[in-house]
Amino acid sequence: MKKFTVSELTKLIKRLIEKNFTSSINVVGEISNYSVSTLGHCYFTLKDENAQIKCVYFKRYRLQNLDYEPKNGDKVIITGDLTVYEKDGNYQLLIKKIEYDSIGDFYKRFEETKRKLEKEGLFDTENKKEIPYFVKRVAVVTSPSGAAIKDFIRTLRKNGANIEVDLWPAPVQGEDAIQVIINQFSYLNQFTNSYDVVVLMRGGGSLEDLSIFNDELLARAFFACKIPTISAIGHERDFTICDFVADLRVATPTAAAEKLSEYYITIGDRIDNLERHLIKEFEHSLIMKHQYLDTLEAKLLKNSPINRIKQKIKQLEIYENSISSLLKHKLSVREKNLSDIIQRIIPHNPVERLLHSYSIVDNLLKIIESIMVAKIQVNKDKIESYITLLRLLNPENILDKGYAIIIKDKNPVGSVKNIHLEDELEIRMRDGYINSFVTGKKIWRK
Repeated sequence: MKKFTVSELTKLIKRLIEKNFTSSINVVGEISNYSVSTLGHCYFTLKDENAQIKCVYFKRYRLQNLDYEPKNGDKVIITGDLTVYEKDGNYQLLIKKIEYDSIGDFYKRFEETKRKLEKEGLFDTENKKEIPYFVKRVAVVTSPSGAAIKDFIRTLRKNGANIEVDLWPAPVQGEDAIQVIINQFSYLNQFTNSYDVVVLMRGGGSLEDLSIFNDELLARAFFACKIPTISAIGHERDFTICDFVADLRVATPTAAAEKLSEYYITIGDRIDNLERHLIKEFEHSLIMKHQYLDTLEAKLLKNSPINRIKQKIKQLEIYENSISSLLKHKLSVREKNLSDIIQRIIPHNPVERLLHSYSIVDNLLKIIESIMVAKIQVNKDKIESYITLLRLLNPENILDKGYAIIIKDKNPVGSVKNIHLEDELEIRMRDGYINSFVTGKKIWRK
């Protein structure tokens, strides 16, 4: 049996698919998870009730179809080429044209359910229960193996929230999860005196992953929960039906933990403020006591024999300073007389001749310095000529003659073998660069 590498197998699958789909095809489906990259390329999922396929809509084709801007939930007719992206091993559609067909089935069902429940008052503010400020015990309906419950508990601990958390396990994805969650809400209604809050939680996902939270029966069970409810389904941009019927909707499980921690954070701040106030009052009292002690000490010193002795010591210091000043004055007069005598002797001092010799040496040093500067300038001119020669030999100067440098991942490419289909390249020319997408390549055979 032949052994294939992953690359060989992927290339074989790519050839099989592209061999059977040699021309563009039309595909009908609903847009989901639509996003635009910084380069202007669009990526999304095209789906129906049973399957989905990834799509790439490059900027150059978008600019040719400006009459329609795709968005999530639209049902569209796609014209494009079926291919395999070898790096990920996924088959995908390279879109050339998108035509709007209608609102997608997913969004249509979502809007119908939303309008129906809204009309019945399930979204009304007056029907929403108030979330307690001081929470002691909370029930969390979520998957026990997901990251959501871990993030939730980690945030409570970080905020010092002394909240008892009971996990009511339930899958949070797939149609089978709906009835399990409904049953959990039904059981929870028997524990209205045990819990302060119920949190329905999931750590994000695509619109398809969150679709169970748009189920009408699940939303009704969530609304019927007698305990105040929080929806933390982890999707900041989009809302689910459960978000609308919940007593409070937050964007993520972490945000739910932050909301429930508010009392504990506030009480912690109040304790800190009281602690600072007590410390301030104690310091103020201590300062007053010190001031009182200083006053008593001053009175004691004023009437103490020690103070009289200190006054006599100060008088002695005054006499000492006066005598010292007189001696310094006489010494200064003597120093001036000595200085005058030295000034008269200096003109006849041999040191003057030595200073003259120093002047001659300084002149010679200046001459030597001038010669050295001239030589340095000659060497500098030579170096500049070498630099000019190096610039003439710079390989990038060849760009002025109409050639180009191919850059991939910030590195020059020297061989076609280093380039793969669908790579994004930068073609650097004399006055700028061009971003290019590889749609084909050919290697010269020697």
